[in-house]
Amino acid sequence: MAVSLRCSWRSALCGLWLAGFGLAASASPELRINGEVLPARSIALLQQALTLIKFNTDPASLRKGLVENHLLAREVEVELTPANRQDLDALVESEAAKLIDQVYGRRFDHDIRPYLQEPKALSAQRLQQVLAPRAQGLVLNSLWLSEAQQAEAATVELIGWQFPGQPRQRLNLLQLYQAGSVQAQVELQQGNLRFMGELVREYAQRDYLWYQLGRMGYSQAEQDGIRRLVRDKLVRHKYLHQIGLYNDFHHETPSLKALAARVSDADAERYYQANLAQYRNVGSVQAAHLRLADQASADRVYNEIQQGLPFAEAVRRYSLAEDKQRAVPGDLGLIRHNDPGLDFLRKTALIQKAGTVSQPMLIDGAFEIIQVRQREDRQLPLSDPSVRFEVNQAVARQQLSGQFQARLDALLASAKVQGL
Repeated sequence: MAVSLRCSWRSALCGLWLAGFGLAASASPELRINGEVLPARSIALLQQALTLIKFNTDPASLRKGLVENHLLAREVEVELTPANRQDLDALVESEAAKLIDQVYGRRFDHDIRPYLQEPKALSAQRLQQVLAPRAQGLVLNSLWLSEAQQAEAATVELIGWQFPGQPRQRLNLLQLYQAGSVQAQVELQQGNLRFMGELVREYAQRDYLWYQLGRMGYSQAEQDGIRRLVRDKLVRHKYLHQIGLYNDFHHETPSLKALAARVSDADAERYYQANLAQYRNVGSVQAAHLRLADQASADRVYNEIQQGLPFAEAVRRYSLAEDKQRAVPGDLGLIRHNDPGLDFLRKTALIQKAGTVSQPMLIDGAFEIIQVRQREDRQLPLSDPSVRFEVNQAVARQQLSGQFQARLDALLASAKVQGL
């Protein structure tokens, strides 16, 4: 098993720092929240890391956000589902390491070769044998290892390392598997040795980052504080996903579904009337087209149109369709959304904006360029099932957001906070 010599951690900072935090590091006090301390030096490292991607945030906003994250995480982490907790520890280690590298990566030596000891050979077959799901029938989570699998994986040593003045570290397959993301666990179960080598490299490199941070004088409490800041943010993000505030609009969580089912007609009508523009659909368009034989010709004519050649003139000169002789060259007439038997050309025109010319598209063996001259939209009624579904979802999200904010406000109101 090969272990890479150097590690490039220059990926973007975790996208979960959503509030736009970022400011120059400065001497600032620790945060003490209900008696628990978030060390000043841990906060300063976060500030420095985020300064590199955003510069104009008020320091007070950052500290308030950290307090909110911490209070919420302490309250709701136990409410996370097993699926949401599954990769939490792995994500904390990964994102904390990114913060460290963002600030100190250029100062640190990344060559871990002198410290690696006794890499062990492992076959793809053996990797699969240890980690592959063994349960028969319905499996709630194929990534969970049985007690027997965990015990066996713990005996599979992968590599060791020892940094100056530190005890020898050994990495076994169970540690690597449990420290991996869901995708990493899938790859390991499939016997992907190359991917496993990358995971081993990242694991050892992360340990080296923490070792070097300690050499710079960061105490264990300050290192744990960095992990705590990251964990708080991740828990908040996962919780909001779980209750339905960060999910795709068409994805229902149980709590969101229950609220949506109870949205009253009056609440739905009120939201619908306030957002009528969101529930409009195309009624009809007036359009024309230009037909060409091949991609090269289509691209050339399209470029001429973009350079100022009138669409009607382009149709007269180049179109292969007989309707080029019409009073409006290439006219497709009035196309209504409910016309029976619409072909793909006309369906395409219906989804195009008014006053636009499409790029060439291959339709029924020819290349077509479509111009939409006019478009009439129609108001979809609240009684339309798809409209009512979306309205109920939107109202439920508003209610869910209000409930979440009320819970957060209550936590803040009852908390004893020093250092803001």
